[in-house]
Amino acid sequence: MLYKNTYRLKQVDDSDLPAIKSLFLKVFNKKVSLKYVKNKYNTSYLGIKYICTIAYHNITPVAFYGAIPQEFKNKNKVIFGAHACDSFTLNNHQRKGLHYELAKLAYSLMQQNNIAFVYAFHSENTYQSTKKLDWKEHIHLNRYHIKIPTLPIAKIVNKLNFNSIYQIFFKQKTTIDILKKINYTSSNLFTVNYSPAFIDYKNSFNTHYFISLNQCVFWIKTEAIIHVGLCYAPSKDALQKALKKLKRKALLLGFSEILFQVDSNSEINSQLRVLYSPKQSWLVGYLPFKESVNFNNFIFSYADLDTF
Repeated sequence: MLYKNTYRLKQVDDSDLPAIKSLFLKVFNKKVSLKYVKNKYNTSYLGIKYICTIAYHNITPVAFYGAIPQEFKNKNKVIFGAHACDSFTLNNHQRKGLHYELAKLAYSLMQQNNIAFVYAFHSENTYQSTKKLDWKEHIHLNRYHIKIPTLPIAKIVNKLNFNSIYQIFFKQKTTIDILKKINYTSSNLFTVNYSPAFIDYKNSFNTHYFISLNQCVFWIKTEAIIHVGLCYAPSKDALQKALKKLKRKALLLGFSEILFQVDSNSEINSQLRVLYSPKQSWLVGYLPFKESVNFNNFIFSYADLDTF
């Protein structure tokens, strides 16, 4: 579609991947590979390939609206949502309404694919931009910073881009027992379906590991610190014992911090807040496309974030 007779707005397809790669570099000075871009936004494992949109000025890519479909489930029902991320416009094309128009085009694509809502973990920029699009506010996640008194060797490893070394110490593959635990729910609340397909999808553009300790499961990403995207613990006591062992691993490997970011209404938050003091993290914002969507029935995890 033409916008202001100047810009061409369209749904992303495979031919646009080099343009998205170039925008990452121009806007954030961030070098990403074509494989990263394709694996992140091509979600054909859900039967939905691309729900992203891009704007061109003549042949030059100038703005992008990135979104990722996700499958949510409770005990009785499955619905699709979309996680909005990576929205940006070149400086000299800002304040022309491109973000708004690209978002509207993306929302139309979402609805065509039976997606019930779009949501995001807000930064200050995304919070302001979604106000014009009539987004609603949900709740803040809580973050827990568990400091480890160790030499920060992991920061050096990360800076040298040697993070693959952790494959020696942690396992990437899941098991039936792990899947049962991370998908466990004692209520009718909706969570992302952490299926083998979802795990394979996430591992296609970031590396993650599973750690099983004292009947607890941690799904982690290792960078300068240990990021816990998802955690299952049968009790507070089991979690406390498992964390003691996880902290020992972090100490030996030179990780100076273990970071949790969890939904304030989740069971894991209830268990963690007995042991540590939380700090406020991202605000979750959303825009429903169907009246039946009640966000009080949803639990979100750090693992749902595109950068995890």
